[in-house]
Formats: sequence, C-alpha cells, structure tokens
Amino acid sequence: MGRNKISISVAGSEFVVTTDEEREYTLSLAQTVDEKIRALLQGNTKLTIGLAAILACLDLCDENEKNKAACARLREEIRRYLAQVEAAGTEQQKLKEEYRERLESLEQENELLRHRLAQYEMGQIGFQS
Repeated sequence: MGRNKISISVAGSEFVVTTDEEREYTLSLAQTVDEKIRALLQGNTKLTIGLAAILACLDLCDENEKNKAACARLREEIRRYLAQVEAAGTEQQKLKEEYRERLESLEQENELLRHRLAQYEMGQIGFQS
C-alpha cells in the first residue's frame, strides 16, 4: 500500500499525517481523539489543550490495554473450546470404532444363529437350551 498524506483536525489544530492506512480509517482515529479532547475540555474549563491531549492519550492507552487483555482471555477461551472439540472428536471416533466392532460381532453372531436355525429346520440338530 502506498503512503497517504491525509489532512486531519484535532482540537482545532490542523495536521497533515503521512500513513500507510486508509483515509477513512485515519480520519476516524482523528475524530475519536478530537472527541475525547473536546469532552475533557468541556468538562474542565481550566484544562489546556495539551493537558487534555495527555489525558485523552492516557484514556485511549487504558482502553487499548484492557482490550488487549480481553483479546488474550478470548484467545485462551477459544483454545480451551478447540481442545474440548478435539477431545469430543477423539471420543466420537472411539465410540464409532466400538460401535463398528460390536456391530461386526453381532453380525457374526446373527449369521451363526441363522446357520443353526437352518440346520434345526433341516433336522440336522435338535433344540438346545
């Protein structure tokens, strides 16, 4: 992506920033910073723009750190879910194999019983209890 020169306005000051980011994204960031600084200035008329900018930066950094921690928690939760899914898949495969083995055993037993029934019906064997 090429370098973009973008004109932004923050707290009444105009800037030109050079960035690899898209224009809309950069303008959105500038608007967020502008809104935070303006809100701080409105809430305390004794604040200078510089102090309001520092407080806005601290607030944004705090938000960023909390978001990083939340992302880390979500990643860990996803890892746990994936491990559970893998374990469930392994258990499913084990049950499927047990079912297949039991089915084969029952099919063999069924075939044996059919053979014995045919022998019984032909009089080759008697009834056994």
